[in-house]
Amino acid sequence: MRLKEYLALFVLAALWGASFLFIKVAVADMTPLTLVAIRLIIGTLGLLWLIPFRPSITQGWRSRLKGYLIVAIFNAIIPYLSISWGEQYIPSGMAAILNATTPLAIVIISNWWPGGERITWIRAVGVLVGFLGVAVLVGPTVLDVQTSTLYLPGAGAALLGAISYAFGSLFASRMLRGLPSLQPAIGQNAMGAVILAPIAAVALFIQPQPAPQIAIGWSIAAVLALALGGTALAYIFYYWLIERVGPTRTLIVTYLLPCMALVYGALLLHETIGINALGGLALVLLGIFFTGKKTGQRALEIKTIKPEQDIQH
Repeated sequence: MRLKEYLALFVLAALWGASFLFIKVAVADMTPLTLVAIRLIIGTLGLLWLIPFRPSITQGWRSRLKGYLIVAIFNAIIPYLSISWGEQYIPSGMAAILNATTPLAIVIISNWWPGGERITWIRAVGVLVGFLGVAVLVGPTVLDVQTSTLYLPGAGAALLGAISYAFGSLFASRMLRGLPSLQPAIGQNAMGAVILAPIAAVALFIQPQPAPQIAIGWSIAAVLALALGGTALAYIFYYWLIERVGPTRTLIVTYLLPCMALVYGALLLHETIGINALGGLALVLLGIFFTGKKTGQRALEIKTIKPEQDIQH
């Protein structure tokens, strides 16, 4: 890899890592449903402007509408909503670490998935080590009597997002395989926007947000940054890297992303990085390493077709 490719990889990790920061800021002033609907709409618009410059992106999209629908549900709607809801009660850095467990979930699900990879002993060890990291990350705080009663459900929601990404990755690999570069990302985000936008509009009409909670200032900036940076621009960098260095090397972003999110949370949100967070992160990343390159490569697809992965969130 050349210098510009390393720089692109770092920018990609920075963009996806910052997504958890932006979510944390935005949900302080708007509901998760409103946030995700706006994210999908603006993110889709941020990707559609590429079509005049690369018309080949749109080839064959009408034949994959069912695939876009299913992948949008598992790769965008469910994880975006669950992670956004969870971040109301847990630190953004913790949400990023829990989101990083997607490759571990893929290993488990793929064992029973039609045509999926069968689990091996080394991968089983990786899964156990990774989820031991989750226990180390979440467990000590649960024992604190001052912890919010919704802390554990919040962590569970973030973990649900990672599991949904795993299903989304497997559905995408079956239903959206072989499409032109960037079309899967545009398709899943557009379909997600079509589904959620009217639901969010009806929800706002039925129960308007109180004036003090209407998103202003930093919250608006966070939503725009999340949609245009963490969604649209991140996909562009991702596919640029895939085309030049391949998916295996681009997989490095899986290890960088939660680390970046921890740094953002500590520096900008003053979140405490405890020994349990560092220990949990180390175990989760070690578990991802043990699950193997091929499975890890599938996990990275989450953020594109995802992976998506959007790998995340």
